[in-house]
Amino acid sequence: MNSKVHHYSVFGALIEEMIQIRLYLGYKSQDYMSFLNDFDRYAEERGTDTIHITTELAEGFCRKRPNESDKTRYNRICVFNRFALYLQQLGYESCMVAFPRIVTVHTPYIFSDEQMMRIFHVTDQLCDDRLRPHSGLFCMPVLLRVLYATGIRIGEALNLTLDDVDLDNNYFILRGCKNGKDRMVPFSSSLAEVCRDYLSRWNLIPANRDNRKFFISRQGYPVGQSAPYDWFRKILFLAKIPHGGRGKGPRLHDFRHTFSVHALIALGKRGLDLYYALPILSTYLGHQSLSSTDKYVRLTADIYPSLIKNMNLAYPFLYPQINENQKYEAD
Repeated sequence: MNSKVHHYSVFGALIEEMIQIRLYLGYKSQDYMSFLNDFDRYAEERGTDTIHITTELAEGFCRKRPNESDKTRYNRICVFNRFALYLQQLGYESCMVAFPRIVTVHTPYIFSDEQMMRIFHVTDQLCDDRLRPHSGLFCMPVLLRVLYATGIRIGEALNLTLDDVDLDNNYFILRGCKNGKDRMVPFSSSLAEVCRDYLSRWNLIPANRDNRKFFISRQGYPVGQSAPYDWFRKILFLAKIPHGGRGKGPRLHDFRHTFSVHALIALGKRGLDLYYALPILSTYLGHQSLSSTDKYVRLTADIYPSLIKNMNLAYPFLYPQINENQKYEAD
Protein backbone atom coordinates (compact mmCIF):
# COMPACT_ATOMS: atom_id res chain seq x y z
CA MET A 1 0.00 0.00 0.00
CA ASN A 2 1.29 3.44 -0.86
CA SER A 3 1.52 5.45 2.34
CA LYS A 4 2.36 8.76 0.70
CA VAL A 5 -0.07 11.66 0.59
CA HIS A 6 -0.38 13.91 -2.45
CA HIS A 7 0.78 17.42 -1.65
CA TYR A 8 -1.84 20.12 -2.15
CA SER A 9 -1.15 22.71 0.54
CA VAL A 10 1.73 23.92 2.69
CA PHE A 11 0.79 21.17 5.17
CA GLY A 12 1.38 18.33 2.72
CA ALA A 13 4.98 17.49 3.60
CA LEU A 14 4.26 17.54 7.33
CA ILE A 15 1.20 15.34 6.86
CA GLU A 16 3.31 12.78 5.03
CA GLU A 17 6.01 13.04 7.70
CA MET A 18 3.51 12.35 10.50
CA ILE A 19 2.01 9.36 8.69
CA GLN A 20 5.45 7.87 8.04
CA ILE A 21 6.26 8.16 11.76
CA ARG A 22 3.02 6.37 12.66
CA LEU A 23 3.73 3.59 10.17
CA TYR A 24 7.25 3.21 11.55
CA LEU A 25 5.80 2.81 15.06
CA GLY A 26 3.50 0.07 13.82
CA TYR A 27 0.18 1.93 13.78
CA LYS A 28 -2.45 1.61 11.08
CA SER A 29 -2.82 4.85 9.15
CA GLN A 30 -5.52 4.32 6.50
CA ASP A 31 -7.94 6.71 8.21
CA TYR A 32 -5.15 9.19 8.85
CA MET A 33 -4.21 9.25 5.19
CA SER A 34 -7.80 9.70 4.11
CA PHE A 35 -8.77 12.42 6.60
CA LEU A 36 -5.51 14.36 6.39
CA ASN A 37 -5.44 14.22 2.60
CA ASP A 38 -8.92 15.71 2.82
CA PHE A 39 -7.64 18.47 5.12
CA ASP A 40 -4.72 19.10 2.75
CA ARG A 41 -7.18 19.73 -0.10
CA TYR A 42 -9.36 21.89 2.15
CA ALA A 43 -6.43 24.11 3.16
CA GLU A 44 -5.32 24.47 -0.46
CA GLU A 45 -8.81 25.44 -1.62
CA ARG A 46 -8.84 28.23 0.97
CA GLY A 47 -5.48 29.58 -0.11
CA THR A 48 -3.63 28.84 3.14
CA ASP A 49 -0.01 29.84 2.52
CA THR A 50 1.54 29.55 6.00
CA ILE A 51 1.91 26.57 8.33
CA HIS A 52 -0.60 27.84 10.84
CA ILE A 53 -4.01 26.32 11.58
CA THR A 54 -6.26 29.22 12.45
CA THR A 55 -9.49 28.88 14.43
CA GLU A 56 -11.44 29.62 11.26
CA LEU A 57 -9.60 26.92 9.27
CA ALA A 58 -10.00 24.36 12.06
CA GLU A 59 -13.69 24.95 12.68
CA GLY A 60 -14.44 25.09 8.97
CA PHE A 61 -12.81 21.74 8.28
CA CYS A 62 -14.35 20.05 11.35
CA ARG A 63 -17.88 21.32 10.75
CA LYS A 64 -20.45 18.54 10.35
CA ARG A 65 -21.05 17.61 6.72
CA PRO A 66 -24.29 16.57 5.02
CA ASN A 67 -25.05 12.86 5.57
CA GLU A 68 -21.96 12.45 7.76
CA SER A 69 -22.48 10.22 10.80
CA ASP A 70 -21.55 11.47 14.26
CA LYS A 71 -18.95 8.70 14.56
CA THR A 72 -17.25 9.61 11.27
CA ARG A 73 -17.11 13.26 12.25
CA TYR A 74 -15.71 12.33 15.67
CA ASN A 75 -12.98 10.23 14.04
CA ARG A 76 -12.20 13.01 11.57
CA ILE A 77 -11.81 15.53 14.41
CA CYS A 78 -9.66 13.06 16.36
CA VAL A 79 -7.24 12.74 13.43
CA PHE A 80 -7.28 16.50 12.84
CA ASN A 81 -6.49 17.27 16.49
CA ARG A 82 -3.61 14.80 16.51
CA PHE A 83 -2.15 16.55 13.48
CA ALA A 84 -2.66 19.96 15.09
CA LEU A 85 -0.89 18.70 18.22
CA TYR A 86 1.94 17.38 16.06
CA LEU A 87 2.34 20.85 14.51
CA GLN A 88 2.34 22.44 17.97
CA GLN A 89 5.13 20.10 19.05
CA LEU A 90 7.11 21.25 16.02
CA GLY A 91 6.59 24.88 17.04
CA TYR A 92 3.77 25.85 14.65
CA GLU A 93 0.78 27.65 16.11
CA SER A 94 -2.24 25.46 15.49
CA CYS A 95 -5.80 25.47 16.78
CA MET A 96 -7.54 22.30 17.95
CA VAL A 97 -11.29 21.62 18.00
CA ALA A 98 -13.47 20.39 20.86
CA PHE A 99 -14.77 16.86 20.43
CA PRO A 100 -18.51 16.54 19.77
CA ARG A 101 -20.61 14.40 22.06
CA ILE A 102 -21.52 11.04 20.52
CA VAL A 103 -24.83 9.44 21.40
CA THR A 104 -24.46 5.71 20.89
CA VAL A 105 -27.64 4.19 19.57
CA HIS A 106 -27.01 0.46 19.80
CA THR A 107 -27.51 -1.79 22.81
CA PRO A 108 -25.66 -5.11 22.55
CA TYR A 109 -27.83 -8.18 22.13
CA ILE A 110 -26.82 -10.99 24.48
CA PHE A 111 -27.80 -14.41 23.18
CA SER A 112 -28.97 -16.97 25.72
CA ASP A 113 -27.40 -20.43 25.90
CA GLU A 114 -30.57 -21.87 24.39
CA GLN A 115 -30.48 -19.40 21.49
CA MET A 116 -26.85 -20.24 20.79
CA MET A 117 -27.74 -23.95 20.63
CA ARG A 118 -30.51 -23.18 18.13
CA ILE A 119 -28.14 -21.08 16.02
CA PHE A 120 -25.56 -23.87 15.88
CA HIS A 121 -28.22 -26.50 15.12
CA VAL A 122 -29.69 -24.48 12.24
CA THR A 123 -26.26 -23.69 10.82
CA ASP A 124 -25.22 -27.34 10.88
CA GLN A 125 -28.41 -28.35 9.07
CA LEU A 126 -28.08 -25.90 6.19
CA CYS A 127 -26.90 -27.24 2.83
CA ASP A 128 -24.63 -25.34 0.49
CA ASP A 129 -25.99 -24.03 -2.80
CA ARG A 130 -23.81 -25.69 -5.44
CA LEU A 131 -24.75 -23.02 -7.95
CA ARG A 132 -22.96 -20.43 -5.81
CA PRO A 133 -19.30 -21.44 -5.68
CA HIS A 134 -18.34 -18.35 -3.70
CA SER A 135 -20.89 -19.08 -0.96
CA GLY A 136 -19.54 -18.66 2.55
CA LEU A 137 -21.86 -21.27 4.03
CA PHE A 138 -19.14 -23.93 3.90
CA CYS A 139 -17.29 -22.27 6.78
CA MET A 140 -20.25 -20.86 8.73
CA PRO A 141 -20.56 -23.69 11.32
CA VAL A 142 -16.97 -23.27 12.45
CA LEU A 143 -16.90 -19.48 11.96
CA LEU A 144 -19.85 -18.93 14.31
CA ARG A 145 -18.32 -21.26 16.89
CA VAL A 146 -15.01 -19.40 16.71
CA LEU A 147 -16.75 -16.03 17.18
CA TYR A 148 -18.77 -17.26 20.15
CA ALA A 149 -15.98 -19.28 21.81
CA THR A 150 -13.29 -16.58 21.56
CA GLY A 151 -15.07 -13.24 21.23
CA ILE A 152 -12.82 -12.14 18.38
CA ARG A 153 -14.18 -9.67 15.84
CA ILE A 154 -15.53 -10.93 12.52
CA GLY A 155 -12.80 -9.08 10.61
CA GLU A 156 -10.11 -10.63 12.80
CA ALA A 157 -11.57 -14.09 12.17
CA LEU A 158 -11.77 -13.68 8.39
CA ASN A 159 -8.16 -12.44 8.30
CA LEU A 160 -6.87 -15.68 9.84
CA THR A 161 -4.54 -17.75 7.67
CA LEU A 162 -3.54 -21.37 8.15
CA ASP A 163 -0.27 -20.15 9.65
CA ASP A 164 -2.21 -18.19 12.29
CA VAL A 165 -4.03 -21.28 13.61
CA ASP A 166 -2.07 -23.48 16.01
CA LEU A 167 -4.12 -26.59 16.83
CA ASP A 168 -1.27 -28.25 18.73
CA ASN A 169 -1.18 -25.51 21.35
CA ASN A 170 -4.73 -24.19 20.84
CA TYR A 171 -4.31 -20.53 19.96
CA PHE A 172 -4.92 -18.07 17.14
CA ILE A 173 -2.56 -15.27 16.13
CA LEU A 174 -4.59 -12.18 15.23
CA ARG A 175 -2.61 -9.79 13.06
CA GLY A 176 -3.18 -6.09 12.54
CA CYS A 177 -5.97 -5.81 15.09
CA LYS A 178 -8.06 -2.74 15.81
CA ASN A 179 -5.29 -1.12 17.84
CA GLY A 180 -2.71 -1.92 15.15
CA LYS A 181 -1.04 -4.70 17.14
CA ASP A 182 -0.94 -8.48 16.86
CA ARG A 183 -2.22 -10.63 19.72
CA MET A 184 -2.46 -14.28 20.72
CA VAL A 185 -5.88 -15.74 21.59
CA PRO A 186 -5.97 -19.15 23.29
CA PHE A 187 -9.04 -21.36 22.92
CA SER A 188 -10.50 -24.57 24.31
CA SER A 189 -9.73 -28.13 23.26
CA SER A 190 -13.34 -28.56 22.12
CA LEU A 191 -12.97 -25.65 19.67
CA ALA A 192 -9.69 -27.17 18.51
CA GLU A 193 -11.55 -30.36 17.61
CA VAL A 194 -14.10 -28.34 15.63
CA CYS A 195 -11.27 -26.65 13.73
CA ARG A 196 -9.55 -29.97 13.00
CA ASP A 197 -12.76 -31.39 11.56
CA TYR A 198 -13.15 -28.26 9.41
CA LEU A 199 -9.56 -28.48 8.17
CA SER A 200 -10.05 -32.13 7.17
CA ARG A 201 -12.72 -30.87 4.75
CA TRP A 202 -10.68 -27.75 3.86
CA ASN A 203 -7.90 -30.03 2.56
CA LEU A 204 -10.31 -31.89 0.24
CA ILE A 205 -11.27 -28.74 -1.67
CA PRO A 206 -9.46 -28.38 -5.04
CA ALA A 207 -8.88 -24.76 -4.25
CA ASN A 208 -6.67 -22.06 -5.56
CA ARG A 209 -3.69 -23.04 -3.43
CA ASP A 210 -2.29 -19.53 -3.55
CA ASN A 211 -4.95 -18.86 -0.94
CA ARG A 212 -3.96 -19.66 2.63
CA LYS A 213 -7.00 -18.16 4.33
CA PHE A 214 -8.51 -20.28 7.08
CA PHE A 215 -12.12 -19.42 6.26
CA ILE A 216 -12.91 -20.23 2.63
CA SER A 217 -15.88 -20.91 0.36
CA ARG A 218 -16.72 -24.32 -1.10
CA GLN A 219 -14.49 -23.49 -4.08
CA GLY A 220 -11.58 -22.43 -1.90
CA TYR A 221 -11.92 -18.66 -2.25
CA PRO A 222 -11.43 -16.35 0.75
CA VAL A 223 -14.72 -15.43 2.43
CA GLY A 224 -15.51 -11.71 2.39
CA GLN A 225 -17.46 -9.70 4.94
CA SER A 226 -20.84 -9.79 3.19
CA ALA A 227 -21.42 -13.57 2.96
CA PRO A 228 -21.34 -14.26 6.73
CA TYR A 229 -23.71 -11.35 7.39
CA ASP A 230 -26.16 -12.56 4.74
CA TRP A 231 -26.13 -16.13 6.05
CA PHE A 232 -26.41 -14.93 9.63
CA ARG A 233 -29.70 -13.15 8.87
CA LYS A 234 -31.07 -16.37 7.34
CA ILE A 235 -29.86 -18.40 10.30
CA LEU A 236 -31.56 -16.06 12.77
CA PHE A 237 -34.83 -16.40 10.85
CA LEU A 238 -34.64 -20.20 10.82
CA ALA A 239 -33.69 -20.24 14.52
CA LYS A 240 -36.76 -18.08 15.23
CA ILE A 241 -34.70 -15.26 16.75
CA PRO A 242 -36.30 -11.89 15.84
CA HIS A 243 -34.20 -9.31 14.00
CA GLY A 244 -35.00 -5.65 14.55
CA GLY A 245 -33.98 -4.53 11.07
CA ARG A 246 -30.92 -2.82 9.64
CA GLY A 247 -28.79 -1.24 12.33
CA LYS A 248 -30.77 -2.76 15.19
CA GLY A 249 -29.56 -6.34 15.31
CA PRO A 250 -28.87 -8.88 16.57
CA ARG A 251 -25.57 -8.58 14.72
CA LEU A 252 -22.59 -10.87 14.25
CA HIS A 253 -20.63 -8.48 16.47
CA ASP A 254 -23.04 -9.36 19.28
CA PHE A 255 -21.29 -12.74 19.50
CA ARG A 256 -18.35 -10.77 20.94
CA HIS A 257 -20.64 -9.14 23.51
CA THR A 258 -22.26 -12.48 24.29
CA PHE A 259 -18.88 -14.16 24.76
CA SER A 260 -17.82 -11.41 27.17
CA VAL A 261 -20.95 -11.57 29.31
CA HIS A 262 -21.04 -15.38 29.33
CA ALA A 263 -17.34 -15.45 30.29
CA LEU A 264 -17.96 -13.15 33.24
CA ILE A 265 -20.96 -15.24 34.29
CA ALA A 266 -18.85 -18.41 34.18
CA LEU A 267 -16.02 -16.79 36.16
CA GLY A 268 -18.48 -15.42 38.69
CA LYS A 269 -20.11 -18.81 39.19
CA ARG A 270 -16.66 -20.25 39.88
CA GLY A 271 -16.33 -17.78 42.72
CA LEU A 272 -13.87 -15.39 41.07
CA ASP A 273 -14.55 -11.80 42.05
CA LEU A 274 -15.45 -9.87 38.91
CA TYR A 275 -13.14 -7.09 40.07
CA TYR A 276 -10.26 -9.49 39.36
CA ALA A 277 -11.88 -11.06 36.30
CA LEU A 278 -12.22 -7.76 34.47
CA PRO A 279 -8.49 -7.25 33.66
CA ILE A 280 -8.29 -10.86 32.43
CA LEU A 281 -11.21 -10.37 30.06
CA SER A 282 -9.91 -6.97 28.95
CA THR A 283 -6.53 -8.43 27.98
CA TYR A 284 -8.13 -11.39 26.20
CA LEU A 285 -10.38 -9.09 24.14
CA GLY A 286 -7.44 -6.88 23.18
CA HIS A 287 -8.85 -3.75 24.81
CA GLN A 288 -6.53 -0.85 25.44
CA SER A 289 -8.11 -0.01 28.80
CA LEU A 290 -10.57 -1.37 31.35
CA SER A 291 -13.04 1.37 30.40
CA SER A 292 -13.72 -0.52 27.16
CA THR A 293 -14.55 -3.68 29.09
CA ASP A 294 -16.43 -2.55 32.20
CA LYS A 295 -19.71 -2.23 30.29
CA TYR A 296 -19.85 -6.02 30.30
CA VAL A 297 -19.99 -6.02 34.08
CA ARG A 298 -23.12 -3.88 33.86
CA LEU A 299 -24.65 -6.16 31.27
CA THR A 300 -23.78 -9.17 33.42
CA ALA A 301 -25.39 -7.51 36.42
CA ASP A 302 -28.62 -7.14 34.47
CA ILE A 303 -28.70 -10.91 33.89
CA TYR A 304 -27.19 -12.21 37.14
CA PRO A 305 -27.28 -9.41 39.74
CA SER A 306 -26.20 -11.81 42.47
CA LEU A 307 -22.77 -12.23 40.83
CA ILE A 308 -21.70 -8.69 41.63
CA LYS A 309 -23.52 -8.33 44.94
CA ASN A 310 -20.47 -9.25 47.02
CA MET A 311 -18.19 -7.16 44.84
CA ASN A 312 -20.35 -4.08 45.35
CA LEU A 313 -20.10 -4.58 49.10
CA ALA A 314 -16.31 -4.66 48.89
CA TYR A 315 -15.91 -1.99 46.21
CA PRO A 316 -18.84 0.45 46.46
CA PHE A 317 -19.30 2.83 43.52
CA LEU A 318 -16.75 0.96 41.39
CA TYR A 319 -19.51 0.28 38.87
CA PRO A 320 -22.18 2.98 39.34
CA GLN A 321 -25.83 2.45 38.61
CA ILE A 322 -26.87 3.45 35.11
CA ASN A 323 -30.14 4.38 33.52
CA GLU A 324 -31.93 1.50 31.82
CA ASN A 325 -31.76 3.49 28.58
CA GLN A 326 -27.96 3.66 28.73
CA LYS A 327 -26.49 2.62 25.37
CA TYR A 328 -23.23 0.83 24.75
CA GLU A 329 -20.78 1.48 21.97
CA ALA A 330 -19.52 -1.47 19.96
CA ASP A 331 -15.77 -1.96 20.20
